[in-house]
Parts: sequence; structure tokens; C-alpha cells
Amino acid sequence: MQKLKVFIVVLLLQFSVLYAQEKPYTTYKVTKGETLYGLTKKFNIDKNELLRLNPDIRNNAVKVDQVIVIPNKNFKPVPDVNKGDYIKDGFVYHKVLPKENYFRLRKKYGVSKKTLRKYNDILKYDDLKVGQIIRVPQKAGYDVDEEKATKPDKKKKPYLVKSKETKLMIARRYGITVEELEEINPEIKNGLKAITIILVPNTKEIPSEDDKFLVHQLEKGDNLFRLSQKFDISRDQLIETNPFLEDGVKVGAVIKIPKEPKMDADAKLDDRSLAGKSLNIAIMLPFTNGKKLDFEKDRTLNIVTDFYLGAIMALDSIKKHGLSVNVNVIDNKNSKTAIANAVKTRNFIDLDAVIGPLFTNNVKYLTQYLNRTDVAVISPVSSQSHTTFATRNLVQDTPTEWILRNSMLNYIKETYNGENLVVFTDEIAENKANFDQLISDLNAMDSLKEVAVLTPEEGYIKPELFRKNIKKKKENWFVILTKDPNVTADVVQNLGVMSKQDSITLFSLYNTEDLEKLQNQHLARVNYHYPAANFINYENKKVQQFINKYKTKNYIEPSEFAFKGFDVTYDALVRLAIFKFPDFAFANGVTQRLSSKFAYNKDNTGSFVNKGVYIIKYNGLKRVAVKQNPSPEKTVGKN
Repeated sequence: MQKLKVFIVVLLLQFSVLYAQEKPYTTYKVTKGETLYGLTKKFNIDKNELLRLNPDIRNNAVKVDQVIVIPNKNFKPVPDVNKGDYIKDGFVYHKVLPKENYFRLRKKYGVSKKTLRKYNDILKYDDLKVGQIIRVPQKAGYDVDEEKATKPDKKKKPYLVKSKETKLMIARRYGITVEELEEINPEIKNGLKAITIILVPNTKEIPSEDDKFLVHQLEKGDNLFRLSQKFDISRDQLIETNPFLEDGVKVGAVIKIPKEPKMDADAKLDDRSLAGKSLNIAIMLPFTNGKKLDFEKDRTLNIVTDFYLGAIMALDSIKKHGLSVNVNVIDNKNSKTAIANAVKTRNFIDLDAVIGPLFTNNVKYLTQYLNRTDVAVISPVSSQSHTTFATRNLVQDTPTEWILRNSMLNYIKETYNGENLVVFTDEIAENKANFDQLISDLNAMDSLKEVAVLTPEEGYIKPELFRKNIKKKKENWFVILTKDPNVTADVVQNLGVMSKQDSITLFSLYNTEDLEKLQNQHLARVNYHYPAANFINYENKKVQQFINKYKTKNYIEPSEFAFKGFDVTYDALVRLAIFKFPDFAFANGVTQRLSSKFAYNKDNTGSFVNKGVYIIKYNGLKRVAVKQNPSPEKTVGKN
């Protein structure tokens, strides 16, 4: 009897193995600590394919004990590929050998790094790995016998049945009848079991609005800041789901709240995950211009030198985390001819990124050469808009003046709570339409009040108008809408001498360069707020460490451009090392470095623009960054 039991068990095991080999997919339960990226490595599966097999994976994150569908490693529809290369559907399926790299593959198959990434999504996120099977477009002259393989049915895909799901629910989700679902899966005619894999049409699910959103009717007192706090969602996501909120929050309107807000993608922008990775970059800056070097008179030369020294500090720092970086330093001499010569004489196609050039006209010229490549062109300093020449691989690292203005305006809208509001304009007629729009936006915050508007007459605002518009026993908010430094100086000087019993906060929509000319006592008195692309907190320990290392190495204090050089270089390398491809590297995550925030948005040209802005205020005589409800919502990867 005992022998019979053993025989039956062995027979069942053999049957189960044979059965498993017949199924192209199987299930796997996620364990603690596992990530989507780790699972793609563990099962040697492309990320997009894993997401296709598991549409329930949200925001690129898996949960502990979540059951997912994975390819069955025992399923063999074709001869064992581990025995060597084979050809199928016009592609060579190549097994990566020890010491093989993109250069050797190009020599062997005549295909570029860009082409390999195009046909192998896994290479967009990671380097070549020994034993990896990659698809290489077949070229004439590569003589390999084609294997006769059973082609998978591309009209169907696997689906993991969840607890409490019915055949009707699944059928509706894919736009078919129950009978059609049973025809595809005869084994479910007698019932449907949870955590089993069935086949469904290879189409997108038809979502149920009730499954995806909560509904909320706006109440008095609701604003974007309070809504984002209440529902744990960013301001950007609220507007993305409810575009009419861009025009203001209106009581009685009904909005939709996503049940699963987008994650801040990627707290995975972590420099601890860089070990073993490699990048090729170029730093292209105008170190010379054909003239005699004069550091005392040439401000550009100082900016370039400081930026470069900061970038070198970033390279030293990032190499300690295990990232290997091959760097080409190129002097573009502020010359289009020099840029053209560099592109023609150096192998730019295999670069991951070019940091530079410095000036907008040179950035435009370089993008014309590289606009059809996957080389990220990172414009590091210019705040001028790049929209007219932007391409999908262009990255503008310095927020534009428009972004600064809107960030300050949004901050005012999100924190407004019935304060007395007064705005300042200028006398320039061409600016009137812009002021009218801004005033309309501010008026929309409170339909019961009208914003007071003060405009200079013959160059200044009468002092009595300031006193007349201050409300006693009430918070008074003053907003400077103009870039005119004379108006700013006039406002600060007049409000700065008001009685301390008057509660005053002054906001400027722009970062005036003449701020240093104003008295700090006056700026402190009015709680002056302004937007900035960069902010150095000298009390931060990492900032102090950077300053000490910089001084030890270069015998001088780092300027704001040295900080900028460090931040831009360090952040770009971390992103590209982890995600490889510009489209993914700059679409993911919000990071904060020594003096810069990086929160990229893709604009309508397909390029990436940094919208990371600080709101700075005077706290006494000290400048501090205001704690915001950031947009995007979470800051990661501090360095």
C-alpha cells in the first residue's frame, strides 16, 4: 500500500510538470521587499510585458502577497534557445556572451545601440547582461537556420481571475459576452475559480468610472490646497482629472478624485542603486572664445569655470556610489562651427547625455544635430523659453520666468484664506492685458471681495494710498504683479516703515535681481515672499560638506553656479543611470539636490522642462524656503 501511494505521488508530480509545461503562463506571489524592477530581473521579463500581463499593477508598484502572472519558464514553444542563436520573424534572438557590449554587437550585426534599445525595452532601463536574450533585426549575411516555432496568439492575453469576480464582470470588462469568454476558455464552463489564469481579448479594459473615482461636491472653504490635503492628492492631479479647476474652485461644482492617485514615480531615484551601472556623457561648455582669458572682465568665463568645477565634484561624488562614467569634455568656444566639428568628429550617437552648451542659440544648434537620437541634451543655465526649437530629447533644467510667476501665483491661491488683498501694477500700457488676467485670477479666489489695485502715477505710488488700503485687525496681503524694480523698491520702502501693529505680507511674482539693493529690515518687516529657481540653505549639513570639499579642492568659496554645476550633473546622471532612456529618466520622480529642485514636466513639444521652484520668504533677517504642498507632491532623492 505504501509503495502504491509513492507511485501515485510520483505520477501526479510528473503529470503536474507536464501540465505546467503546456501552459505559457503561471502565477507568482510577491514577497516582502520585492519591486517591479526586481521582478523584471528575477524573471528576465521586459517591464512593459509584465505590466501587459498584469493590468492591475498600478503606478509601477507591487504589493506584498499580490498574485501576478508571469511567463512559465517551463513552457517551450520553440527549441531551447540556450543552445544558441536562432531566427524568427526577421529577428536574430541573440544570447549575450561574456564581455559583449554594444560596440561588439554593432560589429557583429551592423546595428546601433539606439536600434537595440528600440527593439528591447529592457535595455531602456538596464545594461546588457550575460545570458540575456535580445532581439536583433536580421541583416543579410547572417546565416542561421530559422526555427519553426509555434507563433503565440497575439489576439489573446492572459488574465488573472480575482476573488469574487464573475464571468459576466470579466466579459463586460473586455467587451464580449459570457458565451464568447467560455468559448475562449472551455474549462470555465462549469465555474470560475479565483487565482487562476484564463485568456481574454488582447484589448484595453473598459474601465468602470465607479471603480476609478470618488465624487465630491465642492463646498464653501474648499480650495486646491485643502482638497489636496483632504484627499492626499497633488494639485496637478486634481487639475488633470478636473481641468475646469484651472479657472478656480467654484462652490457646488462636482469633481472626481482618483481612488489611486499617481505615485511620485519614483522614490526609486536613489543613488544607492547605481552600483555596476555605466554612462557615457559629454560636458560641452564655452571655456574659450578665441580671445585672451580675462576672469576679471569676462563674467561668462567665471560662470563656465564655476559650473564645470561643480560638475567635476558631482562626478567624484557619484563614482563613490559605484557608477562608472566616461566623460568627454568639449570646448564649444561659443561657436556653432565648433559644435558642428565636435558632432562630426566624435561618436555622439553612443552618448547618454550632453550637459550644455551654455547659451540658448548654441543649445538650439546642437539639438538640430541630435534631434533624432536618444541622447539627452541638458540645457543647464538659460531660463529663456526653449519652446521654439524644443525636441523630445531636450531637457531644460532652469525654470522659465513664466514658471516662476505661476508657481508664486499658485502658492497665493492655495494658501489664501480671506485676507485683505491689494496688488501693484505699472504704468506700461502693453502690460495691461496681462495684469487684467492676473487680477481676474485673484478675484476668483473670493467672489464676495474685489482686489484693490494700485498703479504708480508719474513713477511712484502716493504714501497715503498704502495706509488707506491697510485693514486694521486683519491680515493684509500685497502682491507685486510687475517686474519693474522701481515699483518693487517703492512698495518695499513704503510698507517697510508701517506700524508693527499692521499685519503685512508682501508677495512678488518675480525674482527681482535688485533685491540686494533693498534694506533687509524692510524686507523682513513685510515678510517678503518671492519665487526662485535655486536656494542655498547654508545651515544644511550637506551644503556645508560641499563647501568644505570645494574649498579644499579649489581654494575658493563655491558660487551659485558651482552649486548649479553639481546639482544638474548629479541629478541627470542618477536619472539616466537608473532609467537609461531620456523619456523615462526625466518623466519620473521629484528630486531635491544641494540648491535645486528637479520636477520635470513634458511640454507640448515633447521636451522636458524643470518646474522645480522654491518659494522664499524673509524670516526676520534670514531667508528660508517655505514648506509647500509640492506639485508634484513628494520630494525624494535628497543629496
